[in-house]
Amino acid sequence: MSATEHQILCFATFELNVSSEELRRSGTIVKLPPQPLRLLALLASRAGEVVTREEIQREFWGEETEVDFERRMNQCIKQIRTALSDNANQPAYIETLRAQGYRFLVPVEAKTVAVPPPQVREASSSLINQNVTADLRARIAAAAGGPEQAPANTVPQVTPEQDPVRDSTRKLPTRYVLIAIAVIAMLAGILYWYWQQ
Repeated sequence: MSATEHQILCFATFELNVSSEELRRSGTIVKLPPQPLRLLALLASRAGEVVTREEIQREFWGEETEVDFERRMNQCIKQIRTALSDNANQPAYIETLRAQGYRFLVPVEAKTVAVPPPQVREASSSLINQNVTADLRARIAAAAGGPEQAPANTVPQVTPEQDPVRDSTRKLPTRYVLIAIAVIAMLAGILYWYWQQ
């Protein structure tokens, strides 16, 4: 999968974005720590199959036998059930098979979606100028060589050539583009490194 695509597992009212490690219910983010979220992704990706406790141990804790493995795995399952509002006694999502493992009960649809490119918008100098008070504009005009004191209730006329606020906005789009390029390159590098692990 490329860095410009996300893998999403959809079940019931939930969407699990495996790439960004986000769980959403009807569009709202559901908080779930990284390890339980990855365990949920494993179970959902194998919906209807039994995922043994040994497979989970190898996948998440390696070949080494951990003294805490059972407790930690049970804690992950409990956190997943809480996030899904599931009940261990009458499961709707995750069934416990004693001495075997777990089975994800609901159908899952897997899809791949393109990551939208970042939005870069040019600042509007007219919006910036609307927010400048009359007093501030008078001081800007005086600094640019205008009258020493502006009349109390008038806004001095400042030409575009004299307006330092307008001049500064001309440089903003280039800065935004460079920042956006740097952010995209950094995200691409992080995603590439992540998928190589």
